Amino acid sequence: MLRKFLLCPISRVMHRRFVFSAILLILSLVIDQATKQWGRSLPSLHFNQGLIMGLYAGLPESIRIVALGCFAGIVFFLYVFLLYILPARAVILNYGLSLLVGGMFGNVIDKIIFGKTVDFIPLTLGSSQVVLNLADIILWTGAGLVAYVILGRDKLVWHPDSARGNFLVWPREQYKVGMNFCLVVFSCALVLGIFSFTFFNTTVAPALENKERLMLTFAMTYGLITLLFCLLAFVAGVVIAHRSAGPLYAFELYVDDLISGKDRKLSFREGDNYKHLVAVADRLREFVNNRRH
Repeated sequence: MLRKFLLCPISRVMHRRFVFSAILLILSLVIDQATKQWGRSLPSLHFNQGLIMGLYAGLPESIRIVALGCFAGIVFFLYVFLLYILPARAVILNYGLSLLVGGMFGNVIDKIIFGKTVDFIPLTLGSSQVVLNLADIILWTGAGLVAYVILGRDKLVWHPDSARGNFLVWPREQYKVGMNFCLVVFSCALVLGIFSFTFFNTTVAPALENKERLMLTFAMTYGLITLLFCLLAFVAGVVIAHRSAGPLYAFELYVDDLISGKDRKLSFREGDNYKHLVAVADRLREFVNNRRH
């Protein structure tokens, strides 16, 4: 069964998209980190302690690290989700997202591990001069590709030819899958939250002033982040379930039409699961038509 799934055309396309996108993201990270090691020996070396383009450099290091870690987690979740739901023909958009996320993560990794990023590429913009790194260039290249596809080829993203008019074709099942996704995320966050809260409360917090206030801030922030991830997981579950609920609902309507005497072909949209039901519907249609004649 698994071999048949992996060998089917839809699976091969999705598998190839994910593999190529992952390779592009990893290459972006590796090349960026390699150039930063080389850039440490250049006279244009500059250390950036801010979050984005040097902003918020005055924030405490712990706050910057926590904010960046949460931001990276949300971005990676959205990245994988978008790779899954985007049409297979949106290749440029997939690669643009990989470059965008790879450039972001190149700087985020530096700031989480070292507290700063290495900039070594001087760039003059009018009367001002900024110092960048390869991750910044990769990031803006990816952003440019994404903007090109969204603005120049919007029908590829917003209005695919095979789009359905009603997204919630089977609301009960789609909401159920969304709630299951949400429950899994909440359970994982609860276990991680209990561990983090206990570890922080017994090892780090006792040596700090305003322990109670810090622990309350930590709990509230973690709760808000968990709520955001649960919401994203619910939406992801509803969207993913649409790829299964949609074709099943379409097949059900097709069988009803066939029974009532309406002769038509069944077709699924790009990205739907259960593509084999089209062949089943053709055989069923041929059998019914032969019996009628």
